[in-house]
Amino acid sequence: MRYCLLLLMVAGFFSAAGCAVPPAGNPVETGYVSRVEDPQAKALYHYGRFRLLFDEGKNDEAEAALREAIGFDPENEELRFALAEFFIEMDQIKQAVRAVEDILIRNPNSAKAHLRLGNAYFGSRQPERAIPHFRKLLELDPDQEQVRLQLAIALARSGEAGQAIEELKELLRRSPDSQAGRLALARLYRETKLDALAIEEYRSLIQRHPELTHVSLELGLLYEERRQWNDALGVFRAALAKDPLEFSLRHHLARVYVGMKRYADALNELQTIVELKPDDFDARRKIGLIYLEQEKWDKAITVFREILALRPGLEPVRYYLGTALERKDEWAAALDAFGKIAEDSPLYDDAVAHMSYIYVQTGRNSDAIALLEERLQKPEPRPQIFYYLAVLRLGSGDHAKALAVLDQGLASYPDDADLLYEKGLILERLGESGKAREVMRQVVAADPDHAEALNFLAYSLAEDNLDLAEAAAMAERAVALKPAGHILDTLGWVYYRLGRFEEARKAIDEASRLLPDDDVIYEHLGDVLSALDKAVLSQAAYQKALELNPDNQSVRDKLQRLGRPE
Repeated sequence: MRYCLLLLMVAGFFSAAGCAVPPAGNPVETGYVSRVEDPQAKALYHYGRFRLLFDEGKNDEAEAALREAIGFDPENEELRFALAEFFIEMDQIKQAVRAVEDILIRNPNSAKAHLRLGNAYFGSRQPERAIPHFRKLLELDPDQEQVRLQLAIALARSGEAGQAIEELKELLRRSPDSQAGRLALARLYRETKLDALAIEEYRSLIQRHPELTHVSLELGLLYEERRQWNDALGVFRAALAKDPLEFSLRHHLARVYVGMKRYADALNELQTIVELKPDDFDARRKIGLIYLEQEKWDKAITVFREILALRPGLEPVRYYLGTALERKDEWAAALDAFGKIAEDSPLYDDAVAHMSYIYVQTGRNSDAIALLEERLQKPEPRPQIFYYLAVLRLGSGDHAKALAVLDQGLASYPDDADLLYEKGLILERLGESGKAREVMRQVVAADPDHAEALNFLAYSLAEDNLDLAEAAAMAERAVALKPAGHILDTLGWVYYRLGRFEEARKAIDEASRLLPDDDVIYEHLGDVLSALDKAVLSQAAYQKALELNPDNQSVRDKLQRLGRPE
């Protein structure tokens, strides 16, 4: 049988090589012509050897036979392609590429070679090397839709979005009904933040092919990203009307309703999914999360327990259950839920943090500390474990141990903003203001948007009357990030130090409205009003500060100097 197949293969190659092959049926009598010395016949012979040796797994001998065949017929592209295919089969990609490149050296217009190389480079994520081959193919045949699509994708991956868009436009000019081309153009517009153009292409594609549910999903997601809830709703509803059993659409609809805070509608969609598909645990989980968002703890607990009864291994659900129980102050049940989360779970450290919190809430501080210290003895504790243990140590008045825990955490997480910030606060309490500022600068370096660290630095500099221009910039940045009362007070205090009294008054006035029980803010307000020569108002502010904190000797002294003893 193998011999017969070889004869057929040889006959095929003779035909491909331009040699005469007798037709089927009665042979035509011709004179005998010997082809023993014909190079093409020798090439075919060695190709046949290659196939037999390759089938027998004798790869080195097979390669040698194929190279001998090429040596006898060096212009035969099919033999060279066979060599490239052999190298691909052997997972020798570089040799395969060289074999195809040899074809292009001999025939620069070989479409098959350009296609092979273009696809090889494209598939191996070397788009810049694929581009010239795809361009050559289009030069040879401009109507190759798939090639133009791949060229556009390769250009986009190479950072040439503008050229990619032009290629896709040309594709659609030649093939207006190309689904792949229009979808690729929509996606490229989306990636380059040209959302309006992306929406136009998505809508055009949906109009032409309303059955393409995945296109509706992409357009709806784009509207979601832009928080255009009503538009997203319209797209998902229209798609769902055509395919009511496409559950992914109902999931997206529910998410849009949540974005719109239409929780009842979101629950309705998710409950419909559960009725039709009871094993959709993601829908069940989302129902529980909506109840959590609504602070309907009992309903959330019921849902999460139902899920765990069916799928006890869903640890995120167990974590949500613990959270809901904790919010209801059902401490024992919450501890039980968190305690069942496995140590190798990504949620384990979060569970430990919650358990330590529960211990503190139930007066078991020593158990909380023991739990966190035990966690530190195990591999790779997350930063929050160090943070919570430091806070507990600080709460018990042990600054040294708190600092030691933070330094231990920072040895593993040197840029963790929370650990650095807590260390800065402790150093400030210990009277080491200079070191505290250094640490807070590290916080800002790690997280430039850390409003509290910016506020700390601004206030500290203002208190010491140092670098006031820098302090003002940091305070203004902090207020922009977080316009809280204590940060507005810092801004006002910096302005006061700079002599910008009207701006200071405005900021501290606003701070006093947000924090009406803060005696320091009223003391600052009194200082600003005094600087503005508004003695009566200044005295009133000081009096308010003293009412809030009768032990504030600084305010008593200021009132004394104003001639209005308290």
